[in-house]
This record gives sequence, structure tokens and C-alpha cells, in this order.
Amino acid sequence: MNKKTLSILLASWMLQAPIAHALTGLEIMTRNEDARKVNEFESRAKLESGNTKDASTKIKEFSFWRKVQSDGIHNSTFTRFHAPAEVRNEGILIVENGSGKNDVLLYLPAYKKIRRVESQQQSGSFMGSVFSYSDIATPHVDEYQYRVMKEESCPTPESASVKCYVVEALPANDTIKERTGYSKSVAWVRHDNFMVVKGEYYNLEGALFKRLEASQIKLVDPKNQKWLSHSLYIIQLKTGDFTRLEFSKVKVNGGIADAIFTQQNLQKVN
Repeated sequence: MNKKTLSILLASWMLQAPIAHALTGLEIMTRNEDARKVNEFESRAKLESGNTKDASTKIKEFSFWRKVQSDGIHNSTFTRFHAPAEVRNEGILIVENGSGKNDVLLYLPAYKKIRRVESQQQSGSFMGSVFSYSDIATPHVDEYQYRVMKEESCPTPESASVKCYVVEALPANDTIKERTGYSKSVAWVRHDNFMVVKGEYYNLEGALFKRLEASQIKLVDPKNQKWLSHSLYIIQLKTGDFTRLEFSKVKVNGGIADAIFTQQNLQKVN
């Protein structure tokens, strides 16, 4: 076989050989949504809030239920607060929907009434924490446009040995931007399980506003390869206010009735 023939054969083989496919931002975040889409889970939860300039913190304790709706995409989330006394029995129901305008209902037992949190108010504080109502709801792939910025070692101690994709997300429309209060976000997504370990959030003026770190990322549904971050720390960079949200006693796919996610249940106080 002469060199010319060999070169032709090699060129032909290379054209037919599969080429490694670099994942797009959309593909990465689609895998992220799939990895964190636990069909249903319930847990105890705790919000610990404070400021970096002050050693004292305030703690709120509550029960948490979340379930994927019948469309297989959106979630319904219900919280019932237990402590401290001034928030006992307060409840929040979040029902996501395809319009981008989530339904958020707040029950205040002192007034025995339900208050609707309008879309433009959902970027406001969730029970006095740095998390917003929109942060507690879950982002969905079709709500954003994505760009892979780079790949690097993951920036958190728990995931330092793993590589991360760094993905920029821009709201797909003004409805999403209004609801979240963010002009863009950047996520560090693990290569191995596609879970986010760090997030940066920019306000509507384009300035870096909040930073999030996720840890205690555990495989909670081995059969379906679903993961859950049991600890989320978020800080408002300008003020130094921070909140840590922790989940405990997590129970997955145990059978949560749809009746949990109703106004009737929201007003029902033991």
C-alpha cells in the first residue's frame, strides 16, 4: 500500500469516526433539571439568617413538601412554619405554571386570610430571608437562554475534585425577569451529576447581587438518579445579609396527596 492510498484510507476513516460532542448550555441545564427533578419529597427544614458583621442569627423552622405536577415539568411547593411563635402556622403555597407567572399564596393565621403574592413581588424576601419566593420555586430550562462560558474545577470545598461547567443564563422574556428580579445568572454545574454547586445572580441593573453555594448534595433516588442539595447558603453581597436553608428527615416518593397543595389545606391549621 503506497502513502497516497494510506492517506486516503485514513482520511475516510476520520470522516466516519464519531466526533466528541461538546455539550451546549441548553444540554447541560436540561441534564441539570432532570437530575434535580425528584418526583416528590417532604422534609423538615430550617432557615438560619444573619449578617456577616453580626454573630447573632435568627432561625425559622418549617415543614416542606414538593411534588412534580401532572405535566411532568412544573412543581407545587407547600411550607408550614412551626417556630418561632410569631410565624407559627403561617403557610406558603407555590404553584408553578407554564406562563412563567407562578401562583404564590401566603396564609396569615393572625388575620385568618390568604394573601396573593403578585408576580412583581415574588422577587421579595421569603419569610425575612435572603431567599426570594422566586428562589424557592424551581427554574426551568425553557425559561432561559444559555451560554457555556468555560470549564474549570468546581469552586466549593465539597466538589473541589470535580470539574464544573460554568453556564450563563439569561431570562427568556420580561415575565421571567420581573418575577425573579434577576437580569442574568451564572451557574457552576458539576460534570458528574449535573448539580449546581455555586450560583451568581445579577440584579436588573446588571450588578452582581447574590451568591449561592449548594452542599450536602446527596443521591436521594438511586433508581432514577435524582439528587438533592440538603444545604443552600445565599448571601446578599452589598449588605452582607445571608441565609442558610437546610433540609433534614428527607422522605422521597412516599406518596404525597395532591390535596396538600390546595387553598383548603393552606388555611387548615392544627
